[in-house]
Amino acid sequence: MYKIYVRDQNLNRVAEINDYNNLELIPRFNAIGAWIMDLPTDTGAARELIKQRTGIIVTRNGQTIFSGPVRKPYRKWNSKQDTLTVSGTDDMIHLLNLAYPEPSGNFTLKDYDVRTGPAETIMKQYVDVNIGPNALPERRSLTLEPNKALGKSVTGRGRFHTLLELFQSLALAGGDLGFRVVQVGKQLQFQVYQPADKTRSAFFSPLLGNLASFEYGTEAPDVNYTIVGGGGEGTERILLERGDSASIAEYGRFEKFIDQRNTTEIPELEQSMVEELATNAEKRSLSFTPLDTPQLAFVHDYNLGDKVSVVFTQPGEMVTVETLHYFISAYQTVPVDVERVRKIQEKLTVIQDVVRGVKISITPNGETVSPVIGTPDTVSNSILGIFDKMRKLSKRISNLERT
Repeated sequence: MYKIYVRDQNLNRVAEINDYNNLELIPRFNAIGAWIMDLPTDTGAARELIKQRTGIIVTRNGQTIFSGPVRKPYRKWNSKQDTLTVSGTDDMIHLLNLAYPEPSGNFTLKDYDVRTGPAETIMKQYVDVNIGPNALPERRSLTLEPNKALGKSVTGRGRFHTLLELFQSLALAGGDLGFRVVQVGKQLQFQVYQPADKTRSAFFSPLLGNLASFEYGTEAPDVNYTIVGGGGEGTERILLERGDSASIAEYGRFEKFIDQRNTTEIPELEQSMVEELATNAEKRSLSFTPLDTPQLAFVHDYNLGDKVSVVFTQPGEMVTVETLHYFISAYQTVPVDVERVRKIQEKLTVIQDVVRGVKISITPNGETVSPVIGTPDTVSNSILGIFDKMRKLSKRISNLERT
């Protein structure tokens, strides 16, 4: 089912990896993924993996599901074993390169590289001139798939942001688009896609026999009311407001001021408030271990970025599988008794959200797939929470430095 290859610095497949102990892949939606592998050192694949600028390609049923560079080889030897542990990222790491304010490199010409249009088009323009076919020769690393002009109209304002940070904002404002970097042949290609809403067809539940375990948590919003300040001074400064009334009613009001002094364009100011409210909304995090069935399997039936449904009973409640099937039929335009469905729902927790990441553990004996669904920047523990706060502070400071 799975095949794992070593690629060289020119992206050629140079060896197949057969004698490995385990491989863990963590692809992430609109973020940089990671991988780690253990294997014996006395193999041809191990000798290739320790060379400079190598990487791996992982296929499932002939389809590439993961590719990325080796970042850290680590050898452990004692009298009983000689093991090589290699780890790295996926090819999304190329998006950590910067969006130049002037792609030619002459930074005295422009303060910002401002572009407006469909979200997909704008992201691909930034790739093209920064690390794509029309970039400076020494910066070129990616190719582009044909443009489909997906997404709403957005405005990008590039000034030494990482392309990843810029695209996360544009993809969200453009209608929750997905983007990725994948190896196609001997090239790395930047792609944009529209994730699918599978909430009416992809249901996971212990009662359905396709959910082995889950962990679920929520966190109150950091912000649900925003005021943005655009260009201008004093009372002449442009000020706009936007709030999430449903969140305010449930949690109370949490305000934030957004400093966007670098623009007077109303659509850009509106875009910044939409992004802030989405990023700092109530956080829901659900990690679960599904059981692949002929009707519902990862990659074949749902993928990164897709919205799916997970249903489980409230603590202390009991629901039969027949009752659950009746409840699910309400999502599939089947005529139902609305009052009966309402009473059933009182006994259930229903989560419908985006597949943000997937942990795939592969051994010679089989695989385990554990998706994580939830809101952007969902945190699962206190340590990640600390780093999340540091990242947000760094973003605010860097935005101020760019003005």
